[in-house]
Amino acid sequence: MVASARKKKADAPSPRLGTQVAELLKRRILSGVYAPGDKLPPELALAEDLAVNRFTVREAMNQLEQLRLIERRAGSGTEVLDYSEHASIDVIEYLVVSPDGLVNAEVLKNLLEVARILSADVAELAAKRRSDDDLCALDHVLAEMRGEKNLSKLLWLDFEFNWALAGAAQNVVPRLLLNSVRGLLKKYTPYLETLWVSPGSITEGYEHVVEAVRAGDAERARSLLLWIWSSRHETFVDSLGKKSRPPPGR
Repeated sequence: MVASARKKKADAPSPRLGTQVAELLKRRILSGVYAPGDKLPPELALAEDLAVNRFTVREAMNQLEQLRLIERRAGSGTEVLDYSEHASIDVIEYLVVSPDGLVNAEVLKNLLEVARILSADVAELAAKRRSDDDLCALDHVLAEMRGEKNLSKLLWLDFEFNWALAGAAQNVVPRLLLNSVRGLLKKYTPYLETLWVSPGSITEGYEHVVEAVRAGDAERARSLLLWIWSSRHETFVDSLGKKSRPPPGR
């Protein structure tokens, strides 16, 4: 009975190991090693290939299924889905940087393009719906940004500014989208730092945005955010040709 209990314990899936296996398979799917429509190897074959037990592979498959990267069908195996048709924005961090560390310029441009469009709409809504508490939150972040010179901290304050702006818009969806981007920012802050010309380029224009939101000038708030993100887009695109690989993590 003791031996049986030990065997069950050894066979039990490790959540951490299951996540590691899921990360590996996720990379293979998103990089095209496993293409849409392909069948993944059976669980036992994957377990043997990755030197883990079957239950760990099953845990990894559960995670991939939740991300809508695969579909398990009784009697026909596990099929890889087209992430562009089924997955959510949570996979974006795996698309921006490839497994070998190269930045996918096209995906990054797509991300910046969407940020420009959504941020402008968020600013417009914020100017129409903001409360006094929302203005205090924006003023607080802006005050911290003015006195900060560290690029890493400024990038996070930039995130907090857009988080506060989304809160002022009284719409939960932009904040949910920002939650997904948070992981990308955390992972690639060292690389993103290299793409900014100066600390001032991050805060430029935000004072005017807050003024427009405070005044309820929705059109001006929208125009300012379009200008800010258009400038950022140009800066990123110009820098990508020179710096296509993130630096080692610090």
